[in-house]
Amino acid sequence: MSAGVTDGTAMMADFAAAATVGPDARERAAVAFRDTIGVMLAGAQEPAAKIAQAIAHEEGPGPCRVLGSGIRTSAQLAAFANGVAAHALDYDDMCFVSLAHPSCALVPAALAAGELADVRPAALLDAYVVGFEIECRLGLVMNPRHYHQRGWHCTSSIGTLGAAAAAARVLGLDAAATRHALGIAASSACGVKENIGSMVKPLHAGLAARNGVLAARLAQRGFTASLDAIDGPQGYLAAMDSERPALEPATADLRSPSRSKWTR
Repeated sequence: MSAGVTDGTAMMADFAAAATVGPDARERAAVAFRDTIGVMLAGAQEPAAKIAQAIAHEEGPGPCRVLGSGIRTSAQLAAFANGVAAHALDYDDMCFVSLAHPSCALVPAALAAGELADVRPAALLDAYVVGFEIECRLGLVMNPRHYHQRGWHCTSSIGTLGAAAAAARVLGLDAAATRHALGIAASSACGVKENIGSMVKPLHAGLAARNGVLAARLAQRGFTASLDAIDGPQGYLAAMDSERPALEPATADLRSPSRSKWTR
């Protein structure tokens, strides 16, 4: 971790870029990856996933695979179509801290970024872990009000930032660029619970994966966001009507890997 990192957004960015992920955390991430690929392949036959695949196909050929089909397309649309498929049957995993279905956005985002960067599988697992942890930190700050009272579907509203962190890690962004990726993602977060029960619920997962990859790729090229996009007076946390708007208490342990469960 970088010396002198004190504010919550900087701690998340520094963690996403530089945290050392231990074998236990990688093992758990591998289980999540396998499970998500399974539900993705099953969900690829669902009507919502078929429509997403058709949209991806119209984009034209690209380097990234849409699982369960013969389609190769851009990283963003591959992440989108795979995310829709991963959540189409609603059999994917659930996190009771972020109140999101984390893997249906994290796995498609990491896979698409991984095909762009041609990384080893371990890099995808590390990216999953850092994205998951950031979602949990945001969940600690934002929930339960964000989900239960304000009607946001955390799979997308929080998952977009997790996906951005995961994609940024796979693409090798440093802490400064990762912070911009998170800021860009903060303006791409979406998903209202009123759409639960319709095709839009799995769409939320696809949008989170797509927007996370796009945010990381923009930041990789030098695109910048406000440094206060997440916790500023009119930033992400304020706009999402968070339970506790201060990030620092929830992110403090990210500076101390030796005390944190995800480094074992």
